[in-house]
Amino acid sequence: MGSKRIGLARVEALIENLKRDINFGLGTGGMGGLHPQWNCNFGGLLAGQDPGTSAANLLTPGPVALNLSKMVEGIAKQSAVVSVADAAKIFGGTGVVGVDVAIGTTASPGTTPTVTQRVSRLTGGVSGTVTMAAGADMTGAGDETLILFTGNTFASSGILKLTLAADNELQAASCEIWVTADGTDVLTRQTAASDDDQILILTDTGDCTILAGSFIYLHADDASDDMQVKGVIRTSGGTIAVTYGN
Repeated sequence: MGSKRIGLARVEALIENLKRDINFGLGTGGMGGLHPQWNCNFGGLLAGQDPGTSAANLLTPGPVALNLSKMVEGIAKQSAVVSVADAAKIFGGTGVVGVDVAIGTTASPGTTPTVTQRVSRLTGGVSGTVTMAAGADMTGAGDETLILFTGNTFASSGILKLTLAADNELQAASCEIWVTADGTDVLTRQTAASDDDQILILTDTGDCTILAGSFIYLHADDASDDMQVKGVIRTSGGTIAVTYGN
């Protein structure tokens, strides 16, 4: 019996370590062949670009984007905010401690989280049309931030609008956002933004839930306008369409 208990404890420890690796995947090798530093995963690398500019086009394979979403599902679900160490792995910089940001309500919306080197998690649901206020201006070339969904529910024809700062207009040539069908990993690439758009609009059909690990990644191409955006929105109970405004 004694040897069996020792063996079981060792197995349980191994399982816990494996679960942590699977949930976050930001160890030395990432997950599914992904690099833990996010800007090393986008399609520009296929065209021979360096990581700093690899998000500047529409070449990213959908399965890569999907696996990035699965990579961060664990930290989207964990009780604590995202640590400085994990943010540093994602951004390849110093990292900033994460925050949880309430989406808010139609009457009292929150603010779109756009602090560079930070992973922010959106909390709460969406009922009606909630337009989150413009976030901080990402002022430097290479500034980047990651916004994570945490299992957010939509009701009453919910629409969520994420507003960027006036100098952070989206770049059409790099705008890649995929959505899934209800409860599946089947991806559909949404139509790209126009160059002067600065609002991401998520429109619900079917009172869906945006699954934890769904993300919006923003990377500034330069200090004025030209904001690159990559995203994956996975849902159950309905679907999300992504459009843009200004």
